[in-house]
Amino acid sequence: MAPAIPKKMPSKVSETSKEHLSLTKSHISRQDLGAGDMDWMRGKFLLKPDDQLQLTEAELQTEFARVLTMHNTRIPDSLVEWSWKLREFIRLPSPPHLVTLLDVTGTILHKDSEEAKVQLTGGIIIDDQEKTADEKLNHDKMEEETEDGEEEQADEIDKTVEALAEAEREHELEAEPEPEEEETEKIKPKKIPNQFNFCERAALTYDNPMRDMSTQTIPPPTATFNANVFQWTIFDEYQEDYAQQQREKEKEKRAPLTQIKKEDVKKKAQIESSAMTNRMLQAAKTLERMVNQNIFDDILQDYRYWDDPSDEFKDGEGSLLPLWKFYYEKTKKHDITDMCFNNRYYDLFAVAFGSLSFNSQITNGTVCLFSLKNPSYPEWICPTESPVMCLDFNAQHPHLLVIGTMDGAVAVYNVMLPPSTPQYKSNDVVQKHGGLVWEICWAPDTEEGNLAFFSVSIDGKINHWVLNQNDLGLTTVMTLFLDQPPILGPDGTMITLKGCGTCIAFHPADQNVFLVGTEEGSMYKCNTAYSSIYMRTYHEAHTMPVYRIVFNKYNSSIFASCSGDWRIKIWEDERPEPLFMFDLGVPIGDVQWAPYSSTVLACVSNDGKVTVFDLNVNKYRPICSQQVVSKRKSKLTRLAFNHTLPFIIVGDNKGTVITLKLSPNLRIKVKPTKKQLHLSSTELESMKLEKLLSFVREPPVLTPPKDARIAT
Repeated sequence: MAPAIPKKMPSKVSETSKEHLSLTKSHISRQDLGAGDMDWMRGKFLLKPDDQLQLTEAELQTEFARVLTMHNTRIPDSLVEWSWKLREFIRLPSPPHLVTLLDVTGTILHKDSEEAKVQLTGGIIIDDQEKTADEKLNHDKMEEETEDGEEEQADEIDKTVEALAEAEREHELEAEPEPEEEETEKIKPKKIPNQFNFCERAALTYDNPMRDMSTQTIPPPTATFNANVFQWTIFDEYQEDYAQQQREKEKEKRAPLTQIKKEDVKKKAQIESSAMTNRMLQAAKTLERMVNQNIFDDILQDYRYWDDPSDEFKDGEGSLLPLWKFYYEKTKKHDITDMCFNNRYYDLFAVAFGSLSFNSQITNGTVCLFSLKNPSYPEWICPTESPVMCLDFNAQHPHLLVIGTMDGAVAVYNVMLPPSTPQYKSNDVVQKHGGLVWEICWAPDTEEGNLAFFSVSIDGKINHWVLNQNDLGLTTVMTLFLDQPPILGPDGTMITLKGCGTCIAFHPADQNVFLVGTEEGSMYKCNTAYSSIYMRTYHEAHTMPVYRIVFNKYNSSIFASCSGDWRIKIWEDERPEPLFMFDLGVPIGDVQWAPYSSTVLACVSNDGKVTVFDLNVNKYRPICSQQVVSKRKSKLTRLAFNHTLPFIIVGDNKGTVITLKLSPNLRIKVKPTKKQLHLSSTELESMKLEKLLSFVREPPVLTPPKDARIAT
């Protein structure tokens, strides 16, 4: 039997296609009727490509998990830095992968937060527990009222309208709230304090007003007493006193003797021995000073009273009188890298022993405090692990001394304590200097009252250090970059060249402004508020490293700089060119303004000479140039003026400090005229300098007046 041929069933696809054709026809007909483009009304249809991959239902249901990791591919993974202390490269920690694009503290609060609810309620806080208790009581009352109402309706269906009205009145009376007195007792609003003008009462101190108080007392009673003294009365008194002493001795014998512990005996002996040694040391120090005063009596007399009488016959010239020589036996091979006088004790000064040559084999340093009262030996000696390059005394706290070393570390010492350990040290600080610290100076105290200081290093960073309670806080104020295009590095990256800072000087009037000298010979005027912008750049101020920048004591807009290019330049702020320039023919190690005159400055050079200039006497040549040390054997490195007495100290590369007294022609002060008697010495010195600068400055260019012709 032939198989039956099944009937051909119409497919659903054909039906849908027909419907689609009918819809498109109607749509086209509607589009023809209307005017304009109607493409936006057409539906979107997904076209299936021929080569699409066919997946099963199980494959479609599988999930593929992908994890997003925070990894910045542009961050280097192996950074190294050269350590001057270890003499090798040290691996630095990898920088974080987090990039902060915008960080703004917002002022918007979520409406469901507690602070927002407090602000919405007008600053009144109601305890949550009381609120919940009131809500529960109201809810229970409402449930009881509804139950009572239902029972009354079921029992009293046939009651009259008046009874219903009375029930409603009773229901209203029952639903009435409790008296206002109870509500006031439950609700206890608490006024929150004003967060912008609030201080705790415990932090306030009550100032008692000044009051005058006076009292009157009855004079004490007085009586007149007369007695006669005879020999037998004196004998009786002695007998009574002797009997009293005998009774006290018998009591002591009867009392049990307490055994003294050995530890207490040892402690007592140690205390007594330490007190004895301290007294012995003090006596020995006084005796040593007396012996030194007798030995150097001639020098002491010259130091205090000598004035060169030949200055009366010299026109604009002076001389220097050598006095003492200070040195320490263990630092004879060290260079004197810095010197500083104490602000309170004018006879005390600190000396830093280090190394100014990179090829030197010296690996340690020393800080010594010398006094003019004892020229034979230092008062305080502090050995360090690395050569000391700079130091500075604090003006308000003269017992604090900060130093900077060759390995990039800084430390703060208390000279009243033994020099075994510093009070603060930067060993544990992560971002400390990577090279030697050239100069360090104290800064004004922070707003919290903490001490602070600045340091400049060969790595191009200017750091601001804060003395916290237990450690040092560090902030990099500025990183010096050269005004040159970046160069191509060994790995193909562009490297911006950094400048090597050698000296720093802060503006006397504005402590936020400072000048920085570099090894390239440029000087930059910077501000602590701007970490990447120079206020002014003195391009090619010198052709070799700048060793010192110092401001004038009487005019804060005048400063001097010295360099290894043999020149001293005197600048005025906001002027690109120097006002004065002196070429000495040898590298200059240091320059300083005199504290007693606005026109006197001195410098030391590598040929062993000390040169003194007085711009008011001679603007072109020095008034004194004297050989202090041998030109072949040693050279001078640093110089410092005494703030009170007319003498200077200079240091050389053999670890010796020489004291020199200025002759009268080198310390001439301004004599006021009759009209200037009311002016102080500071005002007279500033007027003298301003008068001198008026001859040097370029005259301002005056615009000629317009030619006004009268027409006739």
